[in-house]
Amino acid sequence: MKCEACGVEEPFPFKCAYCGRYFCGEHRLPENHACVKYAYALPPKQYTTTNQGDTTFIPGLGGQISSQREAVSFAIGAALVWLVGISLLGFVLDNTAILINSVLFVFAFLGHEYSHKLAAHHFGLWAEFRLNLLGAVLTGISIILPIKFVAPGAAMLGGYSDDRTLGLVAVSGPLVNILMSVVLLPFVFTSSGSYLWPAFYVSSFIAVFNLIPVAILDGKKVFDWSKGVWALMFAISVVFLAVAWFTWLA
Repeated sequence: MKCEACGVEEPFPFKCAYCGRYFCGEHRLPENHACVKYAYALPPKQYTTTNQGDTTFIPGLGGQISSQREAVSFAIGAALVWLVGISLLGFVLDNTAILINSVLFVFAFLGHEYSHKLAAHHFGLWAEFRLNLLGAVLTGISIILPIKFVAPGAAMLGGYSDDRTLGLVAVSGPLVNILMSVVLLPFVFTSSGSYLWPAFYVSSFIAVFNLIPVAILDGKKVFDWSKGVWALMFAISVVFLAVAWFTWLA
């Protein structure tokens, strides 16, 4: 499908929650495609319109915490990621280790996405986790395939934002994965904790992949905001991923 703003071919188009049109990653936010319903993407704000202090309000969704649609999206996304985790580990670990690691897989993915939502709300932006139909289908199909695909959905944002705000919202996701890797790191070097290696690897991989500074990935927004923060986060993530590979080969 072609982006309705710039015409570029987009294999995973984003549908604007306000005007209903489809866009590429660069133009998915309402302010980036001159959305005709842009006012609805703004958080509620109070404006003084006269010297007497009369006020008016514009509609917005910034204060909305969650919705039934989002709850369903999170539930379906969690189930798909959990099943991918089970299918990936089913032949190499016992039942207890499979259960623990598959649950940690869910946390690594959905914790990443939910942190984007919380950070966006902190800055007064509208944010909601949405399933992507093609991504969810590919994730579901990969349950029975040797090659795994885990991208059932993503956190959608709306509202006016600058590079700094977008960067802080974007960095929150990989930060969750880095902190998760920090917690799991001591366990992967013990005989009993070695069962947690898959979760450590997946969490580190998610951080590295999302910090690649291209296209719609988190890394592009972080890089545009602060190259120093991006370099530090990316270096830490790569080190953790290297540790995961080293412990596997050892």
